[in-house]
Amino acid sequence: MTFLSSCHEVQSELTEYAEGALPMTRRIGIWIHLRFCKVCAGFLRGLRALAGLAKIALAPPGRVPEAASRTLAEVQAALLKRPTR
Repeated sequence: MTFLSSCHEVQSELTEYAEGALPMTRRIGIWIHLRFCKVCAGFLRGLRALAGLAKIALAPPGRVPEAASRTLAEVQAALLKRPTR
């Protein structure tokens, strides 16, 4: 493996690079490649954006929006009005 990596090599290690899990010499090699390759730099931006979106999606919900609260109350009221058998 040369110091200046191919796109295939870089893209196969981008997750580990983003997590800081690679040895320093490998991180430097990828960092240099990313400075010259817009395609691989774009892959890294997408990977980081995806990680951010996953954190947002998996975060516990905040305050329930007003419309959702109102709809839930309407459904509960309708269920209470239903005749029992």
